[in-house]
Amino acid sequence: MPQAYVQEPIDLSDLETLFTDNWDIKAGGEIPQPTFAQSDQPRFDPSDSAVSYVNIMAEELVEEQLGFPYQHVTRRLPVVLDIWARRETAAAGGTGRQLLHDVKQEIRRIIYANMHSLSNWQLMRYKSFREVYEDSGAIRFHGQVRLTLEQDGIAAPTELIDDDEFTRSDGAIGAEWTAGAGTWEVVSNRAALQSATANAHTRFTGSTLKASVRLEVLVVTAASMEAGLLFRWTDTSNYWTARLVESGGIRYLRLVRTTAGTPVTLAEVRASSSADVNWADGDTVEISVDLYGSLIEVQFNGATVVSRVDTGFQTLAAHGIFSNSDQVSRFDSWRVYESGGSKS
Repeated sequence: MPQAYVQEPIDLSDLETLFTDNWDIKAGGEIPQPTFAQSDQPRFDPSDSAVSYVNIMAEELVEEQLGFPYQHVTRRLPVVLDIWARRETAAAGGTGRQLLHDVKQEIRRIIYANMHSLSNWQLMRYKSFREVYEDSGAIRFHGQVRLTLEQDGIAAPTELIDDDEFTRSDGAIGAEWTAGAGTWEVVSNRAALQSATANAHTRFTGSTLKASVRLEVLVVTAASMEAGLLFRWTDTSNYWTARLVESGGIRYLRLVRTTAGTPVTLAEVRASSSADVNWADGDTVEISVDLYGSLIEVQFNGATVVSRVDTGFQTLAAHGIFSNSDQVSRFDSWRVYESGGSKS
């Protein structure tokens, strides 16, 4: 189940520690270790007693959608190292402006040598250096190093906006469900098709849903089954399904689009050819579908087994469950997630 990612971007003292612990002053002290500080102020002059200061400040944290926006994001955090250098004499190495560039070069070396060293960040990337000439003078020199902290594939905050566990008395499936075909019921706290009906389906109408969501359902499998998720329903003749099928002793997961009453299998995965799709009769398995615009991904027990781009019915937002005359399979834990969503 998707979980919200709540890690803070970074404690800037982690960067301060990284630079101080890895600083190489060399035998002759050519590049004395600067005084590091943290502030959102871009200017931090060295005092008369300090050779150089490096002020560390984070800029705007950016998240970009990766794949399905309700699943993953990339994160980019620009960081500025504001360097002030002061050296009036030739003691222990370079004079004046040279020290600014010595400090910059040592910072660059540390970044490259430790690009994967920060916890919660996959990459620390050196970006650029510029000298700020308008702030440089005869005895002090100013420059800025820019680096970026990067993460890919971080789980996005995804909220459960509707669900049905079917934990109620046996009988009609419930007022929040509207059948498109067949009669549906609750049996022993699970949903089921009551009587054999070809292409039976029911959709959740207890609240208004969106077209781009994540759908999940648990299916208790059975011999000769054909059951699964219904999504992007427009009427009884036009909709999508992701279904588990057992036919002729072979098990399949199929992505099917029904248009004008005619079902067409657009993707099929056989259990015999994929370790990710397999079950025994009576197993409880999970089917989930991620929908974003024209992009459709189907997972079986958490493993993505079908990914397809298709514009058919992509703006429609009625979702539910499906059974093709299968009265034995059962449904449990039907759920809808949305990034940043809220229950209507």
